[in-house]
Amino acid sequence: MIAISESQENAISFPQMHRGSAYPDHTPSSPTVLSLPHPFCRGDPLNAEVLIGYAREIRDEVLEHAFVFDQQGNLLKKLIGERTRIQFGQRDLFSLTNTIFLHNHPGSSSFSLADLECACVFEMRSMMVVSRDEIHILLPPAADEYFSRRLLRDIVRCFWIRSHLQPLSHQMKPYDGVWKLIASDLGLLLYTVRID
Repeated sequence: MIAISESQENAISFPQMHRGSAYPDHTPSSPTVLSLPHPFCRGDPLNAEVLIGYAREIRDEVLEHAFVFDQQGNLLKKLIGERTRIQFGQRDLFSLTNTIFLHNHPGSSSFSLADLECACVFEMRSMMVVSRDEIHILLPPAADEYFSRRLLRDIVRCFWIRSHLQPLSHQMKPYDGVWKLIASDLGLLLYTVRID
């Protein structure tokens, strides 16, 4: 990763291999569920079958619901929010660092920029969104165990660049494909698990 010094405040620090490769129509493929890392492997507390069970529980809710897991995949708490967000109380704020966060989006879209801001600010292990028939899983780059505030700046910049490169029809409504491009640009690990 190329670091940004204070004098290069407006520079984008995308990995060198992706510089100049802005192909808005090229959508990289997602890794398969079989290649999910710990704690999502077979035998782990959040293996695919267990994860799908939690997702089924919240996918049809009209309000946002969330499950918070520790970094090993053990359930810590369940939160219930509003139609488009989950507000955290004081106690919740102290317990979100280094966690795995699974929540639903009643509108059936995948990640929002606010989801990734939350993941980076609380240095989460993973951010997951349940849409109608899929679980979208985003992990930090393989070299990092957690999302970081340092990564947030790149995610925000890449999101705005990639969003504005999309056709106008995709800019007017949530377009989930942009996250595949961002994951490819920044080396984030993006997985999709189908819910039957």
